[in-house]
Amino acid sequence: MLDLDDTTVVHGKKNLPSARVTQAIAKAKEKIHVCLATARPLPDTKSIMTHLKLSGPCIITNGTQIYDPTTKKIIRETVLPRDILPTVYATCLNYSVRAICYDGEKDSQYFGGPIPPKVLSIYLPEIDRQMVDGLVSELKNIPHVNVQKLNAWNKQFMSIDVTDEDASKLHGIVEVAKILGIQTEEIIGVGDGYNDFPLLMACGLKIAMGNAVSELKSIADFVAPSVYDDGVATVIEKFVLTS
Repeated sequence: MLDLDDTTVVHGKKNLPSARVTQAIAKAKEKIHVCLATARPLPDTKSIMTHLKLSGPCIITNGTQIYDPTTKKIIRETVLPRDILPTVYATCLNYSVRAICYDGEKDSQYFGGPIPPKVLSIYLPEIDRQMVDGLVSELKNIPHVNVQKLNAWNKQFMSIDVTDEDASKLHGIVEVAKILGIQTEEIIGVGDGYNDFPLLMACGLKIAMGNAVSELKSIADFVAPSVYDDGVATVIEKFVLTS
């Protein structure tokens, strides 16, 4: 179960895995399922799934959706309660931060007023790094939500993703394990960021990238080379292809 940005690919919407990582995943698929667990929505993930020719269920949009790349259908979706958005928005106003709603198909900025019919996640982009922990702490006081910080596309900032309390990479792992008929202890989780804590905690073998945040490395069973050194290929070569 592979995170995408700064794990399988160098952070960037249009980047594809390196030739070595692509080849390693192709070989791994002959023995095991290879799946993704990413905060990206489906439109920003499809090209990589196609490139890697994945068939295993993939966790997308930070655990709010599970996508089957074979049938090309969303097979699980967790929606935020409707009363969450105004509360999150009020908190965002106090910090002068935007609230971007994702409805499963598109992003739209919320300015108050009528609540969209469906909201899977609320994304708070480009937050000052010195401010982010305080904002996370305040948002966590809202009942029935899961609050995760992650790197923004512009790495000088952080961002925050607010989802339902039952939507995270951990919840996605549990669901994927049921779909595949395996135990979560049989899963290798590989990640680099703060939102990969739930991913690693759900898996039997916890692997942090060499470029991972130090807190993630502290819970890992193994620290792989960085994304720039094809760490995912090293993981596959060490733990899958030699077994």
